[in-house]
Amino acid sequence: MAKKDDGSTTTESPGYTLVVAHPFGDYERGSAITDPAEIEAVMSGENAHHVRKVTS
Repeated sequence: MAKKDDGSTTTESPGYTLVVAHPFGDYERGSAITDPAEIEAVMSGENAHHVRKVTS
């Protein structure tokens, strides 16, 4: 039997932040991306090569 998706999503922190190396969208060089949902969006999109992972 298939499970019902209740629509709730929990996004855990990936253990790193992203720092913008090359400007894209609304991000300038040196900007830190800390929101887990935004990190996931950037890393799975076409701008992943514009950022660097930084562990804390």
